[in-house]
Amino acid sequence: MENKFFSDLTAFVYAPSITHYFLQPPFDPPESYPELPFVVRTNSQNTVYSMVRNLMINLGMDAQNIGTKYWDPFKDLAKPGDVVVIKPNLITHRHYLGKDALYSTVIHGSSIRPIIDYLNLAMKGQGAIIIADNPMVATDFKALMKFTGIQEIINALNDQSYVKLAVIDLRPRILKEDRSGDFYYMSQEGDPLGYVDIDLGKESLFSEFDDRANIRYYTLADPSIDHFNPKFKGKSETDKYHNSKAHIYTISRSILNSDLFINIAKMKTHCKAGITLLLKNVIGVVYGKGCIPHWRQGLPPDGDSSPSYPPSYYLYLQQLYIKLRRGIRIHQIPGFRKFRNFLQKRNFIVGQYKHLEHGNWKGNDTIWRTILDLNRILLYADKDGKMCEQPQRKYFGLIDGIISQQGEGPMAGNPLVTSIVFGGFNPLIVDACAVKSMGISPQLIKCISKANTINKWKISPDDNFDISLPELNVPVFNFNLPKGWR
Repeated sequence: MENKFFSDLTAFVYAPSITHYFLQPPFDPPESYPELPFVVRTNSQNTVYSMVRNLMINLGMDAQNIGTKYWDPFKDLAKPGDVVVIKPNLITHRHYLGKDALYSTVIHGSSIRPIIDYLNLAMKGQGAIIIADNPMVATDFKALMKFTGIQEIINALNDQSYVKLAVIDLRPRILKEDRSGDFYYMSQEGDPLGYVDIDLGKESLFSEFDDRANIRYYTLADPSIDHFNPKFKGKSETDKYHNSKAHIYTISRSILNSDLFINIAKMKTHCKAGITLLLKNVIGVVYGKGCIPHWRQGLPPDGDSSPSYPPSYYLYLQQLYIKLRRGIRIHQIPGFRKFRNFLQKRNFIVGQYKHLEHGNWKGNDTIWRTILDLNRILLYADKDGKMCEQPQRKYFGLIDGIISQQGEGPMAGNPLVTSIVFGGFNPLIVDACAVKSMGISPQLIKCISKANTINKWKISPDDNFDISLPELNVPVFNFNLPKGWR
């Protein structure tokens, strides 16, 4: 049975019988649909395809033609010759619990294939569809493309009468480890169109701190700071972008060049933001992680790294591990990773979440500002990076909750089968929908609760939008939150 919620901007499909992803690329539809004459192959087992298709029906896309061969759900969003960017959550290629848990971490190709087919229908085979993301610097992108089946989708459909398809790893550099165990960065092409700096200045949500001295913005991707010393307060790479004179984000031009942006997020909890849905998924449109503040170093009120400093024994163990790694290469000893994963599975250690640090708690007052600044740029920046008064590209969002992740997300949480997908045309509304289904108060999630307070380059569809969605009847799954959010 499928439950649905009708409105102008959002809907969902709940199908309890769908508990896994279809794993045979290129993820052909389960039957021949009259509106898709160019799709010649089918596979009756691919129920994920029909789930996404039904979501578009529930949204009322091209409502007058639903059920006929003329149905064209994306016709009001995409036209021949357009450039469409699909931005899935592709954060990492592994999970400490193994392959099955990785399905709860990243978007699978079976959720993307129906979107491509219906875009191709609307674009009549003319234009370009680009799948792009900026995952973690250590992620093996080729391994991820193989796991998700995305590369096989591209290869198979480019041989047919489809619009031009491509996949782009937007990272300008990736993190590698040499034989000695030392880490280094290796440059790569990244976005072939390059990048553009966008300064939000006094309109940034960080401008509130411009008159405060000694504010330090940090991110784990910055190699110039000491992440193992909670009292370290040196200048960071991020401070070059965010300071009393400027608030700059370096954005991929391929994102800004799009006529339609399709955001495909995973339904997960997040140690810094509480949840990671459509709004949070926009983090991946940047050039590198250095321009995106994740926390402010120190304790409240100026800092939000943690509610208190970690105990001394914890800092000692961190330093000991560094010495063992550099001295005897402990991480390269056969079986070490399996032993560490064994301890983590049984909660003897919980990775970086054992103690609250690096902004991994509900007191994080930084990441929501980054998230909302980036969403405003996505919606209102033109192709040259100039912020405009009206939205500059069309938008569609899909939240994949077929296999979700709860607990220590976004990469170390536990899978939760929820058999649900959400979709719509405004990220705030769709996220509010999903948060209600997760059983989490929207007031707790600042990137949702604070969105209604923005006056310039608004995200909220209405000043009176009620983020609790009292009229919405949706299945509630009561997700476990990360340690710092309980």
